[in-house]
Amino acid sequence: MLSYTSVAEEKMSDVKTDSNFTIEGVDKKSAFIIPVRDQIGPPILNILRRGMKQAIESEVDLIILDMDTPGGELGVTLEIMQEILDSVDYWEGKVLTYVNKEAISAGAYIAIATQEIAFAPFSQIGAAEAVSGGGGEIDPSMKRKVNSYLKAKIRNFAGSYKYRSLVMAAMMDANVSLIIEGETLKAADGTLIKSPGELLTLTGEEAVMKYGNPPQTLLGTGIFKDLEELLDQRWGKKNYQMIRMEINWAENAGLWLNGIAPLLLSIGLVILFIEFKTPGFGVFGILGIGFILIFFGSKYVSGLAGQEELLLFLIGFCLVLVEVFLAPGLFLPALLGLALMFGSLIWAMVDIWPGQEIDWSFALFRVPLFELAQSFGLAFILGYLAIKIMGKTPIGKSTLLETSVGNLKSNQPSLFIEPNKVGVTVSELYPVGKVQIDGKTYEARSVIGKIEKGQRIKVLKHSGYELVVEEVTS
Repeated sequence: MLSYTSVAEEKMSDVKTDSNFTIEGVDKKSAFIIPVRDQIGPPILNILRRGMKQAIESEVDLIILDMDTPGGELGVTLEIMQEILDSVDYWEGKVLTYVNKEAISAGAYIAIATQEIAFAPFSQIGAAEAVSGGGGEIDPSMKRKVNSYLKAKIRNFAGSYKYRSLVMAAMMDANVSLIIEGETLKAADGTLIKSPGELLTLTGEEAVMKYGNPPQTLLGTGIFKDLEELLDQRWGKKNYQMIRMEINWAENAGLWLNGIAPLLLSIGLVILFIEFKTPGFGVFGILGIGFILIFFGSKYVSGLAGQEELLLFLIGFCLVLVEVFLAPGLFLPALLGLALMFGSLIWAMVDIWPGQEIDWSFALFRVPLFELAQSFGLAFILGYLAIKIMGKTPIGKSTLLETSVGNLKSNQPSLFIEPNKVGVTVSELYPVGKVQIDGKTYEARSVIGKIEKGQRIKVLKHSGYELVVEEVTS
């Protein structure tokens, strides 16, 4: 899990936190610090989502995004902005951006979405023009559409900050002039802050300048040399505690893996399918479960899944094993198990905030269902290729159960085998494997328990594309 360190302010030895960040000192405020560093991409979204949910569960008073970024992906940026907006519905605290030292491009959008913005000395914010994924120009007509959409989005986030939408429009569109209260803004040396045809970028000092009546700053609440000074002014010395979010290499790996979660799930499902197509339980089963566990682990690190989803999946998997190994043909354990497995996979992808009342609508499950459909589609393709490729290798020919009762190819065994027909196992049945009857090999399943290789068996019935057999003991 993500690790957190507490920073005691001004020798605050009387304030302590446990693993849930519950503060023992009375009347002590708490601030949760989430780092927003480097390029804005899926890992940053996962870090922010996980950190905010942990902070809200801990009932902190303030979440601070400690930001220093040159920008990043627009799609991810919009998701982050929406996460920030959603958080206010389930929590009474505030989200504040501390620009330390840059909030460029995507960073400016994220800062605008928070309730407050503070600045470090010599910081800057702006230059937020939408560009292509490779950083180049996009089609002019498409840019107009994107700018129109983004400006409306910013107006929704601006709230009572009357200058935010004007400032952001000038940051994202070089054709927009920045005129506040009829005044064209100038820097301290008398030059225009924004020249015609240029994108707006503000220094921290310019962002906290006040205009209008009553006076209001352009963007920020003030300039502070560090977070300690910011919180000292806000709550007073010795009256608060900082909780810093720190991420180790393993958690970074988990956040990266969440970006390829559909692929991990697909590979896990394919390997488990191969396991069920081979006699006994072995390396394929272990690998398949391993990939599924990595999938759930990546969702846990990214703040989407908890331990409950993994537990439900394992319970469902065990029920399927009961059907396959102990009670073949019963169907109820398998159906219940598959329902639990699929339900846990979907729930692990749903973005639920602490305290949120669940709206059982398609909108809540739209993204998880799409991601699950991607995984199943990819699993089908990978599974088909795996069977084709492995079937041509010596190892595959000796392990995969390619011959089935339902095979209609002329060079394969006949469809129908009479009940009570006797044969011999040519592989271990645990519970599936291969049997030989009248010199031909079939896929078969033991009605109960394990049957060793070389044992005599008797056909009981057909079940789908396999024979159901039992060991002949006399």
